[in-house]
Amino acid sequence: MTFGEKLCKLRKEKGLSQELLAEQLGTSRQAISKWENHQGFPEIEKLLQLSDLFGVSTDYLLKDESTHKAEDKPGYYISREMAAGYLANQKKVSCCIGMGFMFWALAGIPWVMFPANPAWRFSGTAICFISGIAAWVVGAISEEGQYKRLKEEILTFDRRHLKDLSDEYYAKKSIYNAVFLPSTVLFILGIIAISLTMQEIFIWSKYHAFIFLAFAAGLFGFCYCAGVIDAYELLVNNEEHVNKFRFKIKRKIREKIAQW
Repeated sequence: MTFGEKLCKLRKEKGLSQELLAEQLGTSRQAISKWENHQGFPEIEKLLQLSDLFGVSTDYLLKDESTHKAEDKPGYYISREMAAGYLANQKKVSCCIGMGFMFWALAGIPWVMFPANPAWRFSGTAICFISGIAAWVVGAISEEGQYKRLKEEILTFDRRHLKDLSDEYYAKKSIYNAVFLPSTVLFILGIIAISLTMQEIFIWSKYHAFIFLAFAAGLFGFCYCAGVIDAYELLVNNEEHVNKFRFKIKRKIREKIAQW
């Protein structure tokens, strides 16, 4: 893929016309047209502006990659920069979601620790609940709109990039699983212990603070690792993702809406 082809593809993915792109770069539509049709090349300053605008490296823009790209395959092209940005964003979102659930679980600690002091009991519980809601709000705000499209489209990659991404995922998967599995166990044991206590099989005591602490740690680890693994699998195993019934239904609905 040549510079002109990459520029045209990136511009269309960004939803920009040649006129709008020219406006943002401080140049003419004719210049953009010439660049895309291999009749000219931008100066260094404009090249840096293009790199910032599309979130790709100048190395990516300048290198021809005709032998490594699947240009013949339909789909939304994902550059290395976009994949890295998406994974970083999903880690942040997953962390916030996990913290939200963790704070809600921690609300049980002041509840069992201060039965004789209602003020401390309710204020501690309220602080945990509010902290949990705040973490979820931050998570919702943190999810960048440009990455939502990745969950809605068939994705296409550089073959070499996809291999590197797969290698990275399978190298890290064992680490995430090492956290995910014990977190799931803590999460399930916490639910069982709290359920048995609510059924009055066990009596509420201050020792339940340890149960809520383990429950909170399990919830955080479960949510964070599940979110990160899911983000990697969306990229690495995209073919499986797009073949899911849920994905196909959502895609058909979006196509119908677009036709209206």
